[in-house]
Amino acid sequence: MTSRLQAAVVMLCMSSYAVAGTPSIGSASAQGQMRVDGYSADGNATLFDGSVVETENAAAALRLGKDVRILMATGSRGALYRDRLVLERGKGEATLPAHFEIDADSLHVTSAQPGSRAVVTVKTANSIEVASLSGDLQVANAGGLLLARIAPGHSLSFAVGAGSYTTFVSRGIVSEENGHFYLTGENGVKYQIVGKNMAKYVGEKVLVTGSVNSTAAAAGGAAYTVTASTVVVNGAVAGFLGMGLGTQLLVGGAALGGSAALATGVYVAVNPSTPASI
Repeated sequence: MTSRLQAAVVMLCMSSYAVAGTPSIGSASAQGQMRVDGYSADGNATLFDGSVVETENAAAALRLGKDVRILMATGSRGALYRDRLVLERGKGEATLPAHFEIDADSLHVTSAQPGSRAVVTVKTANSIEVASLSGDLQVANAGGLLLARIAPGHSLSFAVGAGSYTTFVSRGIVSEENGHFYLTGENGVKYQIVGKNMAKYVGEKVLVTGSVNSTAAAAGGAAYTVTASTVVVNGAVAGFLGMGLGTQLLVGGAALGGSAALATGVYVAVNPSTPASI
C-alpha cells in the first residue's frame, strides 16, 4: 500500500509539471531506489529543468536529450539542467558535448573537445577531484578563469570553497616568445609570467609563486597573466609543508600517495581560501 501511495504521489507531481506546461529534459533509471525532487522512485523517472536526483543503494543513469549521458554513483546528489549537472555530493561521470558542463562548488568542468568523458567527485575531505577518462577537460572558476587543462588518464584535486583562486603557485618550464615569458605548468596550462630577470630562467624547471592578474590580456595563447613574486629553480612541494595548521594540503596524484590510476597533479591551498597548483 505504501509503495502504491508513493507512486501515486510521484505521478501527481509529474502531472502538475505537465499541467504547468514544463517540458521534460530527460529521464533517470536505476536498478534500485533513487529520489527525484524529494520523492522516492523505483526504476524510472522523468526529469525536468532543475530536477534534483539522489541515489541510494544503486547508481542512476541519466539521459538528457540525444547526446548527454550521466552516471551518478551510489550516495550521490545533483541538480540537472539542460546545460549542466550541479553535483552536490558523491560522484558523476559524463560524456560532455560542447554545450554541457559539470559544476561542483565554484568549479566549472567543460570539454575541450566534443565527447570527452569526465569524472567529478565531491570528496568528504573538503576537496573536489576532476578526472578525464577520454578527451581533454577544462576547469574554470566561477569568474571563468581557466585553472587547469586535464589530459586523458589524469586527475587534479581542488579545494572546496576556494573562492576566486587568485593566488598562484605552479611548477613548470619557462619559455620566451616575442619578448614575453611563459610558464607551461605540469597541469598542461600555459601562463604568461611578468617578473624581474625572467630571461635567466628560460628552459629551466621552476616553481613560481605570485598572483593572477585577471584584468591583463595574456599574449601567446596563455590562459592568463601572472605577476611573479618568487621564482625558484627546481622548486619542490616540500618547501610548502611548514606553513602551519591553517594550510590545507590537497593531493591529487600518485606523487604523494594519491590515486594511482589517475595521477598527475598536486594542488595546494596556501591558505584556507586560496588554492594553487604545484
